[in-house]
Amino acid sequence: MLRPTLNELISGMQRTIMEALMPELTSPYAQGQAMSAIAMLAHAAAALESAPAYDAAEIKDLRATFAALKRLGDKHIAKKGGLRDGLARATRAGAKNPPDRRAMEAAIAEFATAVALGNVDESVARQVRGYIRRNLERSRSLLGSSLPSA
Repeated sequence: MLRPTLNELISGMQRTIMEALMPELTSPYAQGQAMSAIAMLAHAAAALESAPAYDAAEIKDLRATFAALKRLGDKHIAKKGGLRDGLARATRAGAKNPPDRRAMEAAIAEFATAVALGNVDESVARQVRGYIRRNLERSRSLLGSSLPSA
């Protein structure tokens, strides 16, 4: 492991703000901003620790969502609009080692757009909305209260 680690760098920035900058700040506003920066750095450090688990859960959920969409079959996913092609690309991207998460996210975005526009049937929409709901919950867990709640 290379030193310093990212968490060590964040801790160092927190200490620098607290020990070197805070004593020099005279205005209550500047002191409040410094304390906010310390809190944001602590939040970032906590998110960094849980990011690998978030990423693994996200990839697993994307794979499961695409598998469920594929099981619905061609009668539920219209050929027009490119969703079949998007599903095929997403399935291939999920099978790569490591998975191509960017391609998987692009495909789910295509499906989400089709849901928003009313261009898919309810069985497809249900799968996509389920993924979006789970994604938001994972994001809230990772980022804490900085995301709006449902």
